Amino acid sequence: MTRGTVHDQLDVPFRFEEQPDPVPAALRPERRVPLLLLLVAKCHGSGASWKVLQLLNWTTRDPRNMELLLSLQEHSDIPDRPVVRFEPALDRALDLAVGLGLLEQKTSRAFRLTPDGKALVGEIEGAGTFEREREILDRYSGKMTTAEADRLLEWRRR
Repeated sequence: MTRGTVHDQLDVPFRFEEQPDPVPAALRPERRVPLLLLLVAKCHGSGASWKVLQLLNWTTRDPRNMELLLSLQEHSDIPDRPVVRFEPALDRALDLAVGLGLLEQKTSRAFRLTPDGKALVGEIEGAGTFEREREILDRYSGKMTTAEADRLLEWRRR
């Protein structure tokens, strides 16, 4: 049985149908970009490295993750507990935020809020959105620095 050319095989009628969105709500760009801006705002100088953003993003996924981070900060953690899970969706949100002019990329792995990004953070905070995530982030006192994130990720003492 001969099937003909590739063109013959592909020359068939088709119809576009709306399908369910396979992306969970927590990973959709409409939600990820504003959360990312809140994460950058939690960092020293409204700028953050990729590792810091991955660390803070991980803490907002579950309040127990922030408890683990605070335990590591106080040097009272059990060494066999898993630490940070790196999330590829955050990279897509970073690219989108840079493209939208909300973040500027300072180096290959460092990002800073632009004036538009800072204004949007103010609107997000003023609107009372992302309350759960902001409560989790507020448990970490002060601003996260790259040095502190490196120490926590590598379990080094101060």
